[in-house]
Amino acid sequence: MSAGYTRFAALSLMLFASLSVSMGNAQAADAVPGEQWCDRPVDDIRFVGNKVTRAQVIERELMQKPGQYCSLDDIIDGMQNIMDLGLFKSIRAELDLAEGQLILSYLVVEKIFFLPLPRISRTSDGELRLGAQLRWDNFMGRLHQLKLTSEKRQEDDGRGRAGYVHSLEYNVPRFFGSRYGMSVDASVERRNAELSRDDEIYGETLRKSRRASLRLTRWANDSLGISGLSYFGGAGFEIRDYQMRSGVKGPFSDGENLALEAGFGIQRVHQEPYRRRGHYYGGSLAFADKVLGADFRYVRLEAEGRWYLALQKPQTNFNIRARLRWSDSAPFGERSYQIGGGELLRGMESGAHSGNILTLLNVEYLSGFFAYPAWRWLVFMDAGNVYLQSDVDLFRQHVRGGVGLRRKVEALTNADLRLDLAWDPVEGKVKPYLSTSLTF
Repeated sequence: MSAGYTRFAALSLMLFASLSVSMGNAQAADAVPGEQWCDRPVDDIRFVGNKVTRAQVIERELMQKPGQYCSLDDIIDGMQNIMDLGLFKSIRAELDLAEGQLILSYLVVEKIFFLPLPRISRTSDGELRLGAQLRWDNFMGRLHQLKLTSEKRQEDDGRGRAGYVHSLEYNVPRFFGSRYGMSVDASVERRNAELSRDDEIYGETLRKSRRASLRLTRWANDSLGISGLSYFGGAGFEIRDYQMRSGVKGPFSDGENLALEAGFGIQRVHQEPYRRRGHYYGGSLAFADKVLGADFRYVRLEAEGRWYLALQKPQTNFNIRARLRWSDSAPFGERSYQIGGGELLRGMESGAHSGNILTLLNVEYLSGFFAYPAWRWLVFMDAGNVYLQSDVDLFRQHVRGGVGLRRKVEALTNADLRLDLAWDPVEGKVKPYLSTSLTF
């Protein structure tokens, strides 16, 4: 191990550790106070502490229903389902006998859902972003997710190509009293870019893009919660224009793309205070054709599995993600998939390779610090590759590895600090990745 690597790793760890450390106490209790009264039907269920979250969001996750005979297993399963929403720092359940009535109360402590803030951030691949973002993870208390972003983005830590992106994301996991959900995305992009493929540079361009997509989801399970099997269908539309600054477009082209998609997901991921357990499986089919009004024609098949394997030690687990993606072509003269970067294959330059078939495997072993459970260290391995149609060799994979740290931000929804250090054997150096979201 080189002296440069040792100094860099030490400085990175010191910087990460300089953040304030607070010990978490959000845990779902194993015992229910008043459980001695659980020998009769539950007459009423009440919620305490949900200042923003509507009662219906919590109620539809419960296994124990009013009028049903009291079951401690159902009460505790309901607590886990509520924790899986990601909205609360802590959850407790209590049973109380008042005037002959058995009352079940769920006491919750909410996280911070609404974040209107100036945005100064750096992606794990070194892109600086400056602007503003409004993020509301529990919009109107209904578990809807709203995100509005307007920002300038510049590559290479602020020294490379720049552009502007404005976007809207709105997601409804499930409407109250319904089997259906919905998501809407729209964005406008204006960015300077290099047109290149297979180490050949064609030119510099100003890329203008307008996108919109709509997806409708139907839950297959009879319960009203947001776990289990769901399937979806939708459509996406994009208009793209290249204004050349220098050189030529090469294989790239302007145009309009309209694609239809359908797929399914099986969500069985459970949240613990500092780790996850369970699994997710999903797959989708998308296609575009000129009969739909698109300028391009292609078919895509994609499958993904994620496993969160909780080990015996607290805060210790294996996380595994596997992806397989295939496409016969792609719009705008591009290739469907790229590999490399902090979100896919750490230790390789972002977009280092492109193709129409992708294989990917990410494995992480995480373990916590006993005195500071919000912190966890990890070792990881990433393996993957992209292929054209005629050169598929599943034994030919790019493999990288490294170490990292995770810090759970308990007060916020969907917020984890992430530092990864990956070795790049091509450049012979360590690549750092710092982000505010987990890898997967």
